[in-house]
Amino acid sequence: MRKLTAIIVGSLVSLALVAAIESLSATLYPVSGDIAAADRATLLAMIDGIPLPAKLIIVAGWLIAPFAGVWLCLRIGDWPIGGWLVTAIYLAAAIAGQINVPHPAWMALCAVLFPLLGAWLAQRAHRKPYPGEPLLG
Repeated sequence: MRKLTAIIVGSLVSLALVAAIESLSATLYPVSGDIAAADRATLLAMIDGIPLPAKLIIVAGWLIAPFAGVWLCLRIGDWPIGGWLVTAIYLAAAIAGQINVPHPAWMALCAVLFPLLGAWLAQRAHRKPYPGEPLLG
């Protein structure tokens, strides 16, 4: 049960964190127009018009969010496979996002590579808790 809880919590944290980072980017660099109502060509033009710093914030989120989710999953469940399952869930959401909202090719590549890099870094940063040590202490 602890491993399942770790996967669920890690997945929720990674998805919530990336949504928060993307919202931060949208707040700092607002897009003119209604993205939800735009057709595919208009949507692509809107995304091309987003400034580079906003795109870099989004891409950084694609590294930070999976790192945090995988690290938390490993800390709770201490099961390396669980971390990769969190990564797979995150990647499924990222690929769905790339299909629904077209991004430049370099961002689409980062949407796949950065979560894998973040997961690997989290695996490297994780250490097994000592007996009696608080879970998140």
